[in-house]
Amino acid sequence: MTQYLSDKLRVLSLISIIFVLYIHSGFHPNEIEGMVMNDRVQSFISGIMGQCAVPLFYIISGYLFFLKVPNGIQSVYSKIRKRVKTLLIPYIIGCLFCVGFGAFVALMPGTSRFMNSSVLPILQKPINELICVIFYDAGNGSPYAFQLWFLRDLIIIVATSPIWYLCLKHFKWLFVVIVFGLTYLHVPHIPFYALSWFTFGGQMVYAKSLSGGEKN
Repeated sequence: MTQYLSDKLRVLSLISIIFVLYIHSGFHPNEIEGMVMNDRVQSFISGIMGQCAVPLFYIISGYLFFLKVPNGIQSVYSKIRKRVKTLLIPYIIGCLFCVGFGAFVALMPGTSRFMNSSVLPILQKPINELICVIFYDAGNGSPYAFQLWFLRDLIIIVATSPIWYLCLKHFKWLFVVIVFGLTYLHVPHIPFYALSWFTFGGQMVYAKSLSGGEKN
């Protein structure tokens, strides 16, 4: 990857980070009653512009993951091992920190009343349910640290990436189109939304190699 391309990806990542802030910058309509223009501006920024952030993250992740796989599927396995350090371990730490901080605040005298809900009942669940709630699904489709849902989906995709590598290798854009179509089915436990953009980024690598760019 050239320095020019690396710089472009850094800029796109920065834009995505700003967009994520925009997503969470809006207010509920009843909180800005009588401020119609304010509501419309915030809805446009957080509800339209901001929605580009997650697809951009997945596209960049897919592009970088499949950018250099000189040894084919063996290179994919090597990248999975590297992502254990850069994705899985930080995700585990982030989830545990969120639960630990929630428990700490809930147990501190005078602070629990500032929390919308307590984490303590969750900690009383059986170990298998507790693990599921913390790291996978707390009952709302996201882990307890709900803001990390996109990392959870990315980890699932990376763990199964040999399948997506072979599909992209043999079916190319057809596979990407199929995955985009499957996003409308809402199949449980399969993050088709994330996968569609991830494979889109991966297929961009193959398209670039066919047009004379960097090869896999």
